[in-house]
Amino acid sequence: MAAALYRDYIVDLKARIDHLHTNAESYQSYALTMELLAQKNLVSYAAKKAKGQTESLSYRRDFTTGQAVRMQQESAYALFSGFFNLGQFLAFTGQGREQDAKQFAELLTDNWQYPTCAVHFDYRRKGQPKTASTRMHFVGLNGEAEATSYAQTARTDSLVLRRPFASALFWEWK
Repeated sequence: MAAALYRDYIVDLKARIDHLHTNAESYQSYALTMELLAQKNLVSYAAKKAKGQTESLSYRRDFTTGQAVRMQQESAYALFSGFFNLGQFLAFTGQGREQDAKQFAELLTDNWQYPTCAVHFDYRRKGQPKTASTRMHFVGLNGEAEATSYAQTARTDSLVLRRPFASALFWEWK
């Protein structure tokens, strides 16, 4: 069975994140955490608003040296926007996670050939009765041909095959 494609989901996700980024005052509460694995680096972006208080943090950690440096939110955000503009995406199920962070990163990125991004986003817009929530992990690819090639080399239990996807670890919008 072929892996499920997520380009349409990413377009919607990016629009929601962009709206939060430009109109944060229109949200009652939010918690956005994104982690990008690319080129032997982990870039982390976190923004939160709860009980009227906001906080944010972005940093980059080099897997080669182990050093971490704080980043400007705008710089980190630009990296995530670039990821979301790739041509096609596959999602991970969360099965078979490795204990060692470096080994797990190398497995997901196919030895750093492809970027991956984990997103956990909860929000409630002002005037809305309920929160929306998603928690997913994607690999970014240049198009459908590359997605097919990646899916053939990945372990079958590691990629989402059917949408909508929901498990205890990851879920599409709820």
